[in-house]
Amino acid sequence: MKVTLKSIFFNIYAKNLIIAAVLFIILCFAALKWLDDYTQHGDSVEIPDVKGLTVELAEPVFAGRNLVYQVIDSAFHKNFPPGGIIETIPSAGAKVKKGRTIFLRINSKDAQLTSIPDVEGSSQRQALAILHSLGFEKITVGLVPGQFRDLVVGIEIDGRKIQSGEKAPLDIPITLLVSSGLGEPDIIGIINDTVVNTEHGEGENWY
Repeated sequence: MKVTLKSIFFNIYAKNLIIAAVLFIILCFAALKWLDDYTQHGDSVEIPDVKGLTVELAEPVFAGRNLVYQVIDSAFHKNFPPGGIIETIPSAGAKVKKGRTIFLRINSKDAQLTSIPDVEGSSQRQALAILHSLGFEKITVGLVPGQFRDLVVGIEIDGRKIQSGEKAPLDIPITLLVSSGLGEPDIIGIINDTVVNTEHGEGENWY
């Protein structure tokens, strides 16, 4: 067989083309394998529901699923225990890859301080609505002598009259001072929006 320059060139070109094709196929398989390992394809876990648990109690739950956690924020929420987890990001039930960092919002261990509103001169009903809307729950009404019945004349905490703007914990007992219109001061409690006279055990709805 006669060897020509053209046949030599063709053989070199064909060999290089074959080598390039093989290398391309190998690189494609390698890239797909790396991408599969990097994304942990098919190796996901479900974020557990750890709301209400402390971080210490939730830690083994996360570890058992190969998840990492990080506390990013804290806020006061009366429906959660101090230090309890309020929220996970992503939320519980979501599918994530193993090794993923789960961000946590936890409940503050200290009660939130809120400014006492200016309710002096308001009606008892208006003042209670404002206080409840701010999150104050432990409210007792104290009747004091005064010309106008049902008129709020101030707020007391631990026997001290509080000025509006002062800060107090939401869970602290407060006394709403209300003018009785006549007679001596008396202490009454609020139960389901009903005024209950603690001395005589009588109930009267002021709403």
